[in-house]
Amino acid sequence: MARRRSLAERVVWAVTATVALLVGLQSVLAYVTMHEQEDELSDTMLTREVQQIVVHTTRPGLTPTGMLVDSTLVSAWLTRDGSGGESIPAPMRNLAPGLYHFAPDGKTLHVAVADTDDGRLTVVLDATSAEERVDRFGYTLCALWLGCVVGTIWIARGVAALAVGPFAAATRTIASSAPGQPMAATARSDEAGMLMETFNRFRDRVDDMVEREREFAANLDHEIRTPLTTIRTDAELVGLEADLAPAQRQRLERIVAAVDEIIATTESTLSHSAGRFVRVETVDLRDFLVDAAAAMNDRAAAKGLRIVVEVGAGEVVDADRQALLTIVRNLLRNAIEHASPATLRIGGDRRAIVFSDDGPGIDGARLDRIFTRAGHVDSAGPRETRGSRVRGLGLAIARRLCDLHGWQLEVRSPLAAGHGTAFTLAFTEATGAAG
Repeated sequence: MARRRSLAERVVWAVTATVALLVGLQSVLAYVTMHEQEDELSDTMLTREVQQIVVHTTRPGLTPTGMLVDSTLVSAWLTRDGSGGESIPAPMRNLAPGLYHFAPDGKTLHVAVADTDDGRLTVVLDATSAEERVDRFGYTLCALWLGCVVGTIWIARGVAALAVGPFAAATRTIASSAPGQPMAATARSDEAGMLMETFNRFRDRVDDMVEREREFAANLDHEIRTPLTTIRTDAELVGLEADLAPAQRQRLERIVAAVDEIIATTESTLSHSAGRFVRVETVDLRDFLVDAAAAMNDRAAAKGLRIVVEVGAGEVVDADRQALLTIVRNLLRNAIEHASPATLRIGGDRRAIVFSDDGPGIDGARLDRIFTRAGHVDSAGPRETRGSRVRGLGLAIARRLCDLHGWQLEVRSPLAAGHGTAFTLAFTEATGAAG
């Protein structure tokens, strides 16, 4: 399998090829232009030489035929009535008037034939030396072109190192940190191939982790459901078979409700993690919030938190009941842990629910982090700073569920004089108001 070139090599070859093509075209154009100019100059000189010979050498009826001029560069012959052309080179005899180019034995000859009053004049200009100068100019251009190519390669390597070097280094770092090892049959040394293989390895690892999490969740659901069912069954049997006091029966009913809550929460969590959503249903907000608050009244009372539901009757929404219940319970738990002792008022309507308390509030430096998993710290500490500390993942879970359902969960604190916190759960139009 052919080795793929790296990005730096591609940059070097692309720049070099571009410069080589441009400089090469310019060199060829310069050589061709120089050659044409040399031919034009030689023809011009030859034409002037013919004119001078006609003016100064030939005399009508008196000039003898044959060779008139014999010098290093110029030779001239006069022919009349077929005589005088014996010494003219064979290729140049009997030519019609005009300009001609010949190259016998490595020489470059320019020939002019003209009719005069005294006969036909043939003039030959030896342009070999001028042609050799043009050739030397071409060799010089070729050497310059090679020098440009070599210099371009050297410069392009430096440019590629500066421009592409950080990307190549980052690619190698990412590839070295990727889980697993690339397959020998598909290993590639170019950056694109390395990134593709790295992406595939990360994707395989993520797929493996997701599959393990799903398997773990399925096993957990299976394993936890059996003991919970046993607890619920035993609790119901105790309630049916034993003669319990009202307080004891209430605790037993609370145990059964807690078991049902664990099962429902587990099913809802698994559904959301798998991307499945429970079918929405119509929820009466007042009854729903009263029931949720009643389930936590004992814990709230022990902490000194009084919960007041102020949502009016008839306010209903179409929503995922279990997801909404999980959000509300987490907000109630947060108020119990961090606002107590205080009064928590739950108001609003089918558009939004507001949970406002008159507790110590949340410090502004921590306010932006309370919905993140990394923003939770232990709430242990002096009473005066406890309100600004956040413990647990309840708010992060609540915000995540809101994001999944298209709801909004916002917080404001302090509300007045350094006290009070308000969480607002806003429903979107997609949630819709029932009724």
